Amino acid sequence: MSKNLENKVAIVTAASRGIGLAITKKFVEEGAIVYMAVRDSEKNRKLTAEMHAENPNYRSVIYNAFDFDTYEPMIQEVVKDAGHLDILVNNFGTTNVKEDTTLVDGNSEAFFDIVNKNLASVYYTSKYAVKAMKGQENGGNIINISSVAGTNPDVSRLAYGVSKAAINSLTQQTAVEYARDGIRANAVLPGFVGTDGAMQNMSQSFLDGFLKHVPLDEIVKPEDIANMVAFLASDESRYVTGELIPVAGGFGLPTPIFGDVMSGNTEQR
Repeated sequence: MSKNLENKVAIVTAASRGIGLAITKKFVEEGAIVYMAVRDSEKNRKLTAEMHAENPNYRSVIYNAFDFDTYEPMIQEVVKDAGHLDILVNNFGTTNVKEDTTLVDGNSEAFFDIVNKNLASVYYTSKYAVKAMKGQENGGNIINISSVAGTNPDVSRLAYGVSKAAINSLTQQTAVEYARDGIRANAVLPGFVGTDGAMQNMSQSFLDGFLKHVPLDEIVKPEDIANMVAFLASDESRYVTGELIPVAGGFGLPTPIFGDVMSGNTEQR
């Protein structure tokens, strides 16, 4: 059986759980050597050690997503250890649901803190990865995990949406600036993803209301995101760059009355 990522070297940030862990597992399944970029903690060291014992293609590199000075050494450590870097997946993201609300009611300091952290986490890793990839014969590949919140305005979470819109722009700018160096850049835009943490914090009434607006009528799984990322990381997508690809079951696509029609609250013409 052929593996689409055989011997490719990848970094996946925030790889210890959720979407990042699903991407890591999918990459290794496809033959990649994956450096799980995680913060230094006993829990993460135990996890990465166990995964490495299971398969040596699982490796780890320590960095602190909230300390921008750790980004460049993290990229350099991987390049030194593996000899090159083929794929960077920027998966880290943060928010503050209590303080990131609306323009008027939201906390201004929290707004700029969230925007800065989310954008910087992609900017710095991409900057240093591109420096390494530019001199490589086969270029490189950057995949940013954004969100449909970056293209679909919400009634709250202003900073989160603005930061994801900025990441979308940064993705396309990177794609254009470094295409002639053989470097591709794309973004995957998940909808609401059914990670363990997310599902534990959402009420059934919210989920029922949300699904009314999802044509495929189910919550996106981390594995769905991982499958799309693996495709973008492979040579099968060699002519795809600068794209913002939703993996959201069609959320945001239909008419606003779609949910009412599907639930029988409105007669369909």
